[in-house]
Amino acid sequence: MVERRLGSGRTIAILLAGFTFAFPPLNASAQSGMSKAEAAQLYSAAGFSILNDLPVNRCGKPAKPRVTLVDINGDKRPEALFVDTDAACYAGSGRYFAVLVKEGTAWRSVINGTGSIQALSNNTHGWMNMRVTDSGCVRDHHYDGRTYKAVTSCTGETVATAPKTAQAVPSASPGKTAGTSLPAADATAAFKAAGFSKRGNAWRSTCEDPGTASYSAGVIDAVADLNGDGLPEAVITEGGTFCYGNTGQGYWVVSKSASGGWRLITNGTGIPEFLKTKGADGWPDMSVGGPGFCFPVERWNGREYKIQRWEYEGKSCKPPR
Repeated sequence: MVERRLGSGRTIAILLAGFTFAFPPLNASAQSGMSKAEAAQLYSAAGFSILNDLPVNRCGKPAKPRVTLVDINGDKRPEALFVDTDAACYAGSGRYFAVLVKEGTAWRSVINGTGSIQALSNNTHGWMNMRVTDSGCVRDHHYDGRTYKAVTSCTGETVATAPKTAQAVPSASPGKTAGTSLPAADATAAFKAAGFSKRGNAWRSTCEDPGTASYSAGVIDAVADLNGDGLPEAVITEGGTFCYGNTGQGYWVVSKSASGGWRLITNGTGIPEFLKTKGADGWPDMSVGGPGFCFPVERWNGREYKIQRWEYEGKSCKPPR
């Protein structure tokens, strides 16, 4: 259970107003307004495969995670907390957790792992700071604008965090740029370079989602000078399990040239995160997140991004088979 610590050292649960349900979400749909399709995308984004309308954990075993909807960032909209227990699957504590935020019509994980998670009384960027305890290791995590990152080691020492190369910006309504980081003409050119076309007020990729509940149209999720050439890059995302499976999101990285045009750098399925390490021409390495606990890290070789290694939370890991 997530708890909130008071100055006196006492704790109180912050989930009293949350809504807890189990899959299949038949009763949940009636009370929370969540459709079965949205619930399936939520579970998939939390790291649970769906087999015969039932969740399966990372060990391929049937799971019955407790899911609680609670506002963690004070925006009066609920985030989702998953807690699953399986001593054989989750080494050490026997527990797994995931916290997800809803962006548009799709859910995205902001932190997940094994152990127990607590919400602290202070916050970063408006999100409650989190404390994760697993097998005697206690680490605090702060929200960096996109996900939670560990800021302390198991011994309580402050750890250096890599500076964010790409500044995440608030999500926007489908078809609109997120914030005002790009002029309208550049935003249009960026979407077109990624292969998107505008249909009504929405930018859509070539993947023809038939109108599923999990779909969310393209948005410009982040804008930054990734390679240090003084010109902006933009990260475009589109959501939906029909097109992007359990990960629930596709991404495109586009770059503006000195001549003013935009070109596609890379695209794929997953949640891109730009790292401190770099490849050719100053381009940062890119971790592509998704369900599970081992993610590919791609490096720019001067022509394209290619998988260079596999990592989880900065540590080497074995890729899934």
